[in-house]
Amino acid sequence: MKTYFMVQEKIRPTWIHEMVVKANEFEQCQIFFECNTLRINAKSHLSMSLLNGMQGVCCVSATGEDSRGAVDALRSLGTGTLS
Repeated sequence: MKTYFMVQEKIRPTWIHEMVVKANEFEQCQIFFECNTLRINAKSHLSMSLLNGMQGVCCVSATGEDSRGAVDALRSLGTGTLS
């Protein structure tokens, strides 16, 4: 399962934290986040911190149980206002 969305503002640490927390709610899924040339584990704070300051087209992909729910939840957060 995969979805794309546009991040128009620069990504901030609070947004990254919210995405990691949400990704970790889906224990039976492997979730990856792609932005520019990066493809990283969405459940890792360290990996996701590489997104700080980025913007543009991003992709969330997931495999495993409830991968659709994981992708939908992260896309919903991703298209919200960056705090």
